[in-house]
Amino acid sequence: MKTIVLAASILVALAGGARSALAAPIVISTLPSWNGSASIGDFGSSGFSAWGQFFVAPTGTNRLIDFTFLLSDAIEGGNTNPVPVAMQAHLVQYNPLTRLIVGPTLYSSAEITVPVTSALQFELYKFDVDAAVIAGSTYMMFLFANNFELQIPDDSRLRLATSGSDLAGGAYNIPMSAFADLDTALASPWRVTAGADLAFSATFDHRPTAPVPEPDTLLLLATAGAAGLWAARRRPAGAKGQAASEEAGA
Repeated sequence: MKTIVLAASILVALAGGARSALAAPIVISTLPSWNGSASIGDFGSSGFSAWGQFFVAPTGTNRLIDFTFLLSDAIEGGNTNPVPVAMQAHLVQYNPLTRLIVGPTLYSSAEITVPVTSALQFELYKFDVDAAVIAGSTYMMFLFANNFELQIPDDSRLRLATSGSDLAGGAYNIPMSAFADLDTALASPWRVTAGADLAFSATFDHRPTAPVPEPDTLLLLATAGAAGLWAARRRPAGAKGQAASEEAGA
């Protein structure tokens, strides 16, 4: 019976581990501190090629699930045929000491054309990433305007909402060369604006690297295991009884 209790205890512990793996995600967000109008720019088809925010992956996480930015594409001047900014979001590992991107690009979104507005009308853009990260390491999410090389007067340009907070271990930044193409931005230093953050959010989670049985499955395994152990303990007793009967008959 002790063997059965021990086996059941192990399975219950595994069930508890499965439940802990379903803990709530961790969200880093400066969105609540945005005052509804503060922003920075311009970048896009007639301005800087990129703008980003770096941050530290929280303790106990191993994946970045998604991130968001607040964006507005407002026409600058009186151009009657503005060119909308076509941009992509990217995720990279980042070294804030050297101000260089580390390793390959971890995520790139599909290209998005941001609608042009007559005034600053911010919309929330969410990017579903689900990329592996290392807790305690620094990462940067940035937006790159694919048509930044267009030099059209009074063109449209993106602006990003800025928060009133200073996130520990993070800040917004831009490539050292304002008109860097994507390859240059990935290989060259960035300029850090210390003490300021974009209005953004990032969702982190910890997900098991191998499938973990659901609690219902674990309960079934516990029941089956207990029944198997009970039957195993009963077999030797039955065998002895049978041998005793045979001796008595002889």
